[in-house]
Amino acid sequence: MDQGRRSEPAELFAVLILGLLLRLFAGRNSLTENGILLPGYDEYYHMRRILFTANHFPNTLWFDSYLNYPRGLEITWPPLFDQISAAFCVAFGQHSKAGVEMAASFVPMIIGIIAIIVVYYIVRELFDHKVALLAAFMAALAPYYLLYTMFAALDHHCLEVLLSLITLLFMIMAINRSLKRYLYAFLSGVAMAALAYTWQGADIYLAIFLLYAAVQMTLDLKEGKSSKETTKMLLTAFAIAFILVLPFGNTSWLSASFHGIGAMIIALSIMFALAYITAKRKISWKTFPLSILIISALFAMLSELAGGFFGVGAMIQSGLEYIWGGGMIGKIGEAEPLIYDADTFSEVVFSLLGLNLLFSLGGMAASLIYIRRSTGTKRQGQILLLLWMAVTLILTLGQSRFLYISTISMGLLISILFFFLLDMADKRHTVGGKAPTARSSRLLATVLFLLLVLPTAWDAASFAMSSPSVVAGDWEESLAWLKENSNTTSFFETPQKTAEYSVMSWWDYGNWILYLAQRPVVANNFQAGVADAAKFYLSESEEEATAVLDARGSRYIIADYGLTYGKLSSLTTWANEDLSSYMRMENYGSQYAAIPQERLFNTTLGKLYLSDGVGTGHFRLIHESKTFLGESSAKSMVKIFEYVPGALIKVRAGPGQKVGTLLNMTSNQGRPFIYVNEAKANGDSFEIRVPYSTEIQNGCHAINPYLVFSGNKDAVKKKNLDVSEEDVINGRTIELTF
Repeated sequence: MDQGRRSEPAELFAVLILGLLLRLFAGRNSLTENGILLPGYDEYYHMRRILFTANHFPNTLWFDSYLNYPRGLEITWPPLFDQISAAFCVAFGQHSKAGVEMAASFVPMIIGIIAIIVVYYIVRELFDHKVALLAAFMAALAPYYLLYTMFAALDHHCLEVLLSLITLLFMIMAINRSLKRYLYAFLSGVAMAALAYTWQGADIYLAIFLLYAAVQMTLDLKEGKSSKETTKMLLTAFAIAFILVLPFGNTSWLSASFHGIGAMIIALSIMFALAYITAKRKISWKTFPLSILIISALFAMLSELAGGFFGVGAMIQSGLEYIWGGGMIGKIGEAEPLIYDADTFSEVVFSLLGLNLLFSLGGMAASLIYIRRSTGTKRQGQILLLLWMAVTLILTLGQSRFLYISTISMGLLISILFFFLLDMADKRHTVGGKAPTARSSRLLATVLFLLLVLPTAWDAASFAMSSPSVVAGDWEESLAWLKENSNTTSFFETPQKTAEYSVMSWWDYGNWILYLAQRPVVANNFQAGVADAAKFYLSESEEEATAVLDARGSRYIIADYGLTYGKLSSLTTWANEDLSSYMRMENYGSQYAAIPQERLFNTTLGKLYLSDGVGTGHFRLIHESKTFLGESSAKSMVKIFEYVPGALIKVRAGPGQKVGTLLNMTSNQGRPFIYVNEAKANGDSFEIRVPYSTEIQNGCHAINPYLVFSGNKDAVKKKNLDVSEEDVINGRTIELTF
């Protein structure tokens, strides 16, 4: 064995150490004085499920009464990632909340390191050690995958990417190593099934192998070869996957993958039959791809029929519309297309990501040249790899979330491009009759390396440097306060029965509230309850707002700066409303300013967040966070309100009077504000519903009695009135006569 061969493990090990340190550094902000603070949104529900599974292993949560309150919600996330994480915790004897959080936080890192190894061996199988090592290095840096594999990034997408890579690796090995072809095909099928047990959209990746079959069969027909071995190999993998998903094929979380794999087996068989007939009857090879297109078009038309092909066609259509239809624009950021208007086009093109996409196109061209130069099984493997990389890039155009896998494809393509350009430069020098010096070769390699790798390295460093937990700070503090200052709800650890009450929030924050405050929520990151949440926040009457809260059993409401100024477009999109009627954007050249419109002030969101509940009778501010934003002193980052029956002040006054009340308040942050409400005439009296008592002196509280006034332009009468907490909580009527 030569020195270069002996150094391969050490070089790969160095890359793995780099990947490990980068992931530890990127996740450093998750280690806090109070324990683990997860970085994003979905991670909090994964942690809830992992904690449950660790204490009920191997059983996991399939229904959660703390979601979509009071109806509860069936969990349709496939469980493999959560079960692997829980098994890791159990293996190290961790069952407590703190222990499970700490142990599970290492799982994404381990998965990320394994993915780097798999990338290395995929490329090593088809090219050489140098290309494979650079590809592994690029995978270690891959910025968006880094975010999913750093410490505490507990999201199933890290495992989804790994299993897609493992499936690809074993399939390439099955193609490339004829002696153990069916062993590797078997292992690829196992990885396919594991992918289905990890993510509902597994069929998206598995369909790449069907696409490969179509391309390879076309090439075989053109070259007069048989596709029998290719078909048998792929059928073996799909059949193993089908058998392994069969036990749970009727479940809501696996049925899509089950039907998809079954449909792919049928499609593969049909394609082989077409290829066989085409070859047997010596029909032009061009008719084969044309036949596939015609059959696909017929299938699409037939699937329009109700329940066509047992619903498989409708399932495929809905999946395609979800991925490429742009239906999530304005609703879910990560599910939006990468480019869908002039602004997003400009953002991508003039960015390091845009530069990497450009390099990736060059890598595709280089890959095609390598494919033309290759022969035999290596050529087939390179075709499969190119198709896999191309599809993952196309998926990213449909939904930007797929950057977590397409940035690995970009790294692969850039690695191929780098060595292709070096080879091309060497050959050009050789043709010219003058061999390049070692110094000039090193200089060229260095310049080319910096040009191609620096954009990825820069993005990776930027992501690692700025990866704080999005819940840290005001949200974390506010939810800790809510947990300590509200009545504990039942069944949190075994959420099968309905608890006492819920918290109304926008869906983005649902998982945070559920896990950190340990309270049921109406809407969460599965978008359950989102319609009622949108209806509540954009309601323009207190009666409509309280009707939603009553139906949903909500006792607390959370409004924040982000929802009012950042997520309002999402809120109005979900409600099919025009954003411009609530918020106007002013262009000041270097920046835009968001100007609330009168309609926003009339919504429940506006009344609560912008006006502290002024003019409402059932909503009282009970907590606001310490950070204030914008010009107004009233704009705390997070505000928590309580929904109460409210005391009814019944005022007897003469006709032609205007009756109202005001109350001087101070928030828990010491911010003074005035609660004001106007009475409504009811027969021979006026009625005012008020949410605050005057006896509580801690936190957000009144600093003097209510001032009730009655009068007209000629004279005004005033009286002070104390309201007890029991009056507010029990909805008592207090009579007052002027």
